[in-house]
Amino acid sequence: MSARELYAILPLLVLTAGIALLMLQVSYLRSHRAALVTTLAIIAATIYGCFRVVAMLSQDVSSIAVTSLLLVDRAGLFICLLLLLAAVAVAVLGFNYLRQRCLKVEGAASYPEEFYILLLLVMLGACTLTFASHFASFFLALELISLALYPMLGFAVIGERSPRRDQMQSLESGIKYLLLSGLSTVLGLFGIAVIYAACGALDFDGVAAALASGMPSLMLVGLTLLMTGLAFKLSLVPFHIWTPDVYQGAPTPVTALIATIGKGAVVALLLRLFAQLNLFQIPLLNTLLAIMAVASMLIGNLLALMQNNIKRLLAYSSIAHIGYLIVAFLIGSSAFGSEAVIYYLVAYVVTTLGAFAVISLIADDALAATPGGTQPIGDSASDPFQRDYYRGLFWRSPWLACCLAAMLLSLAGIPLTIGFIGKFYIFAAGVQGQLWLLLAAVVIGSALGLYYYLGLLLTLVQRETTEVSEAPGGGIQIAASGHAVLIILTIALLGFGVFPQVLINWINTL
Repeated sequence: MSARELYAILPLLVLTAGIALLMLQVSYLRSHRAALVTTLAIIAATIYGCFRVVAMLSQDVSSIAVTSLLLVDRAGLFICLLLLLAAVAVAVLGFNYLRQRCLKVEGAASYPEEFYILLLLVMLGACTLTFASHFASFFLALELISLALYPMLGFAVIGERSPRRDQMQSLESGIKYLLLSGLSTVLGLFGIAVIYAACGALDFDGVAAALASGMPSLMLVGLTLLMTGLAFKLSLVPFHIWTPDVYQGAPTPVTALIATIGKGAVVALLLRLFAQLNLFQIPLLNTLLAIMAVASMLIGNLLALMQNNIKRLLAYSSIAHIGYLIVAFLIGSSAFGSEAVIYYLVAYVVTTLGAFAVISLIADDALAATPGGTQPIGDSASDPFQRDYYRGLFWRSPWLACCLAAMLLSLAGIPLTIGFIGKFYIFAAGVQGQLWLLLAAVVIGSALGLYYYLGLLLTLVQRETTEVSEAPGGGIQIAASGHAVLIILTIALLGFGVFPQVLINWINTL
């Protein structure tokens, strides 16, 4: 491997060294705040490394192949930067989440530094996945993400003040994700084995060369199995069963992690896989993706209508939004198609992360205000994840209510938000590709989504004479770091909604 190739994977090297550094720090210094600071410093160094690699690329050399395992290009670096910025928000939200639950009790204290080590492992897997150009690196990166997520899903058991109900639900979500993710991994790995048996290659270029000479039925079986495994990671219907339960039971920062970073990395892989292997020319795969996209848009929005739990509502909403994204994905390998997918991915990550950030911060405040860290079971007005808890939120905390309202409006595709521009891209991509049936599903799904998003908005401004609505203390108290995350996400949501050309110009340079 040459020095140029080593320099091209500088972000991955920085992350790997950072994980080792954080493990050494934890072994000598048990400090929750110090672990957060080190994690943010590592992510910042990785972001700097991405910019250094971007500066090395030129118009003549738009990508660098690092052996046959990785392909570093501008598109991969852009998505890697997006995921790293999302990781900063997840780290801050995780700190506030764990700080409320890991308090000193009778001289004992919990130190949840493992959360940040696992977060960096997820980021290492996600960044590797965006550069993967070989089925070996693809599979190892995907499994690294999954193996780090299993303990993170059950992380609610950490801390003396974590409610018993949250601990049980967190463990349940971890076990469900472990079992179902294992099944999807088996299907995907078997698909890779079948592809290798059909063409005798595992690198994407080798498989593409075999596909150019013909399409054996064995190859088609392998690709179908592989798409099934990836559809599970994206929560596409009918492989979405795990999503609402896992989202509900997991710690809210981890839910945000799965919904944004986990899915964003898989979308980046799909873009590279379809582009290098030219899978857009295989009608069966396109038909399967189109069916799953329509089912995801309709079933996701229909099931969201019946949810009173906010995290489950956002889970079904995320299923629908991935369906929207697949519509742009299906128009083929044109420059506009890739532009539409990347723009909608940015809109999805910013909006979804903002919505879960508000929910996480509200839940942290609810736990801090509850004596002993317990919450009444069966009382929806006292459960921070139930719709009733958000009744009158605007009168208790106008700032949090406005932030959540902005996220919901963006998810609904209302003008002046980044979600509106993303939805416009979807319509434009569908029209360009003449995907009329998919566009009809987008319209119906968007109308259903508008109904429950606006319904939740009305809940925020309703006046209710209950104990929750008239809670003493002048509203909801959140940390300054939480305010900073919400300010940045809200500015990005409105800024790219009002001035979308800035982001469009960045994407067009990829």
